[in-house]
Amino acid sequence: MIPAGLNLLYLPPFSIVARFFLTASLFCLFGVLISLYMLFTGTFSLQALVHTYTVGFMAMTMFGALFQMLPVVAGATIENPLPKAAFTHVTLTLGTLLFVTGFLLSHDTVLYTGLFILSISFLFVAPMMLFKLLKLKSYSPTSLGMKFALAFFLGAFLTGLLLLFGLKGVFLVSYTYLLQLHVSLMLWGWVALLIASVAFQVIEMFFVTPPYLRFFSYNLPYALTLLFFFNLLTGFHWSTKLLLSLLYISFVVLTVTRLLRRRRKISDPLISLWYTGMFFLFLSCLLYPFIEREFRVFLLFLFTFGTFAQSVIMAMMYRIIPFLVWIHLSNKGIPNAPTMHEVIRPKRVWWSYYMHLMSIFIFLVSFFSEVRVLWLITALSYLVSFATLFLNLLSGILTYLRRGAQQGAFPQH
Repeated sequence: MIPAGLNLLYLPPFSIVARFFLTASLFCLFGVLISLYMLFTGTFSLQALVHTYTVGFMAMTMFGALFQMLPVVAGATIENPLPKAAFTHVTLTLGTLLFVTGFLLSHDTVLYTGLFILSISFLFVAPMMLFKLLKLKSYSPTSLGMKFALAFFLGAFLTGLLLLFGLKGVFLVSYTYLLQLHVSLMLWGWVALLIASVAFQVIEMFFVTPPYLRFFSYNLPYALTLLFFFNLLTGFHWSTKLLLSLLYISFVVLTVTRLLRRRRKISDPLISLWYTGMFFLFLSCLLYPFIEREFRVFLLFLFTFGTFAQSVIMAMMYRIIPFLVWIHLSNKGIPNAPTMHEVIRPKRVWWSYYMHLMSIFIFLVSFFSEVRVLWLITALSYLVSFATLFLNLLSGILTYLRRGAQQGAFPQH
């Protein structure tokens, strides 16, 4: 059964999402290797770690998903998507590797080369997608949120450029002010808004819940824009940051209440991932107004927000890959196409979820105890967790390739 609200006429090739999602999970493993390198060398680069996950994992997943969602969910068709997706994927992958390595090794040539390639990637894909959304004659809450999220992403990218050039002494900037603007635009404006906008569609569609309040879902992007403006005027005073936090706490409450009121009261690892994500989004909202007061508070905020994003993205990956395998094989006329639960078995997703929880717990114990050996255990735990995610996604993709080959419908792309 195909969920309502999806336009499958312009369904892009399966390989687009597959390559972005697999690469994103590999960047998670790359982040663990960076952590191990820093542990054994006694070095620390917050920029390298943060951008591995925000660009290599989050942006990689989100742009891959948008190639799928714009035509299917928002009705914004991307003509000839394969070469555009391939160009974005290659430049985003290479640019992120060089950019992060430049930060890690303090090597300006590698850093600026990576930045140049990332700039090409971002300035190609984000304006292209934004232009497609701007051409729509009417908007759903999801397509409206996507439009604003892409605009905020471009703003975050430009402030990131200013930050880097200021850090390298190219010109004078207000570093603290720009950093807060960059963090706010990237995390709240891009990541959180895009997740919320997609949730407005998929929570009701996949989990059979009541819809979100129409007033909230349509006005979230406008309220967020207004709060960004207030924060700019006040220099990111804690009181205006608190208002932004309250906005996303409202999203947490609405999401959790909808999941609790779902029709099918069955145990589902994807719902558990959503609950986990909402819990850590709530924690990050509590921390956000006070991130400039102490560096450890800022670090804890980054972790809680990152855990929110990772939990929800994992839930989306574990839903999108099985759904696309099923729908693409069904469209090829393959009899007895595997169901979504056959593509990635729920037991394997539960195992991934438990490893995710264990890694979070060990990280928090390490963070508050400051016992050095625990950081090694944390890294190894995340290594197993991310490897499980990668192998589960890979098994779903291989299921698609095997079943297609067996029936003589092996994909051309």
